[in-house]
Amino acid sequence: KYFKISFLVKYRRVFLLVLVSVFVLQYYRCNNSIRKGDCLAADHEHWVQTTSGCLRINTYKSDSLSEHPNLVLVIHGDAPFNKPGYQYKMARIIAEQNKNTIAVGILRPGYTDSEDHVSDGRKGFTTGDNYTPEVIESIAQAIQFLQNQYHPAKTILIGHSGGAAITGDLIGVKPTLVNAAVLISCPCNVPKWRKQMGRKQFYNPGWLSSVSSISPHEVADKIDPNTRVLILIGEKDDVTPLELSQEYEKQLQNLHIPSQLIQIPNEGHEIFLNDTVFNAIRSVLML
Repeated sequence: KYFKISFLVKYRRVFLLVLVSVFVLQYYRCNNSIRKGDCLAADHEHWVQTTSGCLRINTYKSDSLSEHPNLVLVIHGDAPFNKPGYQYKMARIIAEQNKNTIAVGILRPGYTDSEDHVSDGRKGFTTGDNYTPEVIESIAQAIQFLQNQYHPAKTILIGHSGGAAITGDLIGVKPTLVNAAVLISCPCNVPKWRKQMGRKQFYNPGWLSSVSSISPHEVADKIDPNTRVLILIGEKDDVTPLELSQEYEKQLQNLHIPSQLIQIPNEGHEIFLNDTVFNAIRSVLML
């Protein structure tokens, strides 16, 4: 027992040094993409220009479109360990499955996608620190640009995990921007969620730092009462636990925001491409 304690004391500084080094390297890796995007001129299909730079998008369209189609925007999660591309896959499937629909997958600021395209901005540490006013404004401008381009009959915003937090922020901060929102695996109370993750990932000091992120539950009272909100969560989600979605849905009900919570049995966090999700999206498009 004495040997174990002495060993821990002796190598504590080494452990802390390694931990800090990993944290610094992670910061450099996450924020080394602050550069000009590849869109010298936004083409509306693959790039969109905002005041803070270019965001990568991939656009998919139904076979036939009216003058005022449905516009669906898809936002990926925090993706701490990979280059997100599943937002494009979801957008493609939505356009294939629904009539009169333009679906756009959006690459969040600072991220690199699976094809190595980069959106301008800061990715941060992916510890709930990048749902900031700057990120919200950048994505809002992209949505407004696309609305001006396509003149949609309705606009639906869909987000997964951290993207769901951003979606919840957008409908609060920009209450007239979209007609409906679909929040999937949502950390809708960001401070509470970060505390839970800090205990779970005790080795990551990023969860302990103060952040300027907006939390959906903090701006819920600003949501337009005509905005429909759909919340989906896997009952076995151990990343964004069920209670976070339940509490948010109850808050919306108390605010008289038309909302519904759908729990998917025996599913965890990665439910973005679940059939139940696509059926729910289809129901929103048909309203």
